[in-house]
Order: sequence, then C-alpha cells, then structure tokens
Amino acid sequence: MHLRAKHIFIRAGELHIGDNETHPYPHKAKITLFGEKNFEHTVYDNAIEAGNKIIANVNILKMYGKYRDKFARLHSEVFKGDTIFYTIAGLDWVAGDRIAFAPTSYAHMLSEDNFINEYDRETGKVTLESPLKYHHWGAAESTANDYNGVDMRGEIVMFTRSITIAGEDIESWGGQVVTSDTLEYADGEIKYRHGQTFMDHVEIYNCSQANTYKAAIRFEGASTKHSKISNSAVHNGIGWGIRIKTSANIVIENTHVYDFRPVGIAVDSS
Repeated sequence: MHLRAKHIFIRAGELHIGDNETHPYPHKAKITLFGEKNFEHTVYDNAIEAGNKIIANVNILKMYGKYRDKFARLHSEVFKGDTIFYTIAGLDWVAGDRIAFAPTSYAHMLSEDNFINEYDRETGKVTLESPLKYHHWGAAESTANDYNGVDMRGEIVMFTRSITIAGEDIESWGGQVVTSDTLEYADGEIKYRHGQTFMDHVEIYNCSQANTYKAAIRFEGASTKHSKISNSAVHNGIGWGIRIKTSANIVIENTHVYDFRPVGIAVDSS
C-alpha cells in the first residue's frame, strides 16, 4: 500500500496502520510526502505553524510495523573498498535492507550507510551493494572484559522497516510529521484537540526542511496527552531529526536518529 500526498491532516479523525506493538500491520505500507518550499502552508492557530509537505496531527496517529533486528556489531575489521563483513548470525536481515556503520575512530564524522546485497543467516556474512568508504573496526569477540564492560566493536544499525514515511527529494525540502494540541472556534463554541502519536518499527527518511526548525518528527505544543516513538529509524534528513518544543509526556525509545544537520534531537521548553 502506497499513499502519495502533499498534506495529511489528522483532525477529528484518526490514522491507524496496525493495531498495536504485538499486532502490527502484516504487510508493507509507505507514505510519500510531496511539495516544494513555496507550496501552501497550514497554520493550526496563531501560535503554531504546521507548514507544508506534512502529516499534521491534532488527534490520534498510530503506526505499528513488523519487528526487525535493528542493531548489531562488527565481527570483523573492514577497510575502505571492502564489500564483505561479518556480524552476528541469525538476524532477519535480507537483500535490499539499508544499514549504517558508526565511526570507530577519533574522526567522528566517518559514518556511512549502504545496502545489503546478501546476508547469510548461518555465518553472519554480509555482502554489500557498493564498496565501503572508510575503515571500521570489529572483532570476533567483545572487548567488554578489557574495557570495563565497553564493547569497542563498530556498531551497525539497520533502517529498513515495513512502514515508511518518505519525503520527495526536491529543493532540500523534506517531509515532516507534526503533533500538536490546538483549539478551534466554530459556531460560537471552542473545541480543544489534543495530538497523540505512536510509532513502533517505523522508518522515516528524507524528511525535515533545511534551514528551519521543522524537523522530521516534531512535537510542538503537545503537552496534554502522551506519545511514543519506539524501535524506529529516523535517518538521512535535510535539517533537524527530532524536535520537542513546549511539549510533555513523550517517550523516544530504542530509536536511531542518523545523518541530520546540524541537530539530531532538540528539546526546548519541555
């Protein structure tokens, strides 16, 4: 299932993909957000500008994807130009999955991502689609006994999920998911709406908007009810990764935030 949209507004209704963490959506689902910088923007009220190219939520958004093995360590040292490495056996990784290597030296910017061409569940051997750009250190055994419990082997994170939210790649202007509280005035009556977002095993990429505070995932003025982002991957953005502003009761758990500039996670007045 692939939904293509410029603007999704969850107002009086709800958007659900899957039932809950133990009963996820059994298939693949993707939402692609379209739009340029000058496309029409949306404002909830005088305080919060939602923006454009957006999933704007002031009620309930729930997305539950299938479980994935999202983390491993290098069981072999790899060098620039290598296309094969070893990691733990028995993972659920398959061809086409997108992974990233964390830096293992003082050069803290030398992370990189790649795609799996083949994974052997019996041996942990992984073949990549393209050669590595940098050196990453690994070993067959953990260094925890030598370094006070710290395993120095390179970290590998896996981004691919069965539910994805992606922004169209145009003008350095990605998508965004915004959750807020707001109020409406109609027919002489004030109506309060309270946003809640729950995501588990969801992938968000090519989102956030350059040179703005509009992060890939944004909670702004969401202070009444609780939300949770878990076991998800927010990666390869154009601006900020996650921003929590004037909000409360939000859990970010077991979630990878990768390759955002200049800020990965920001918490303001929350």
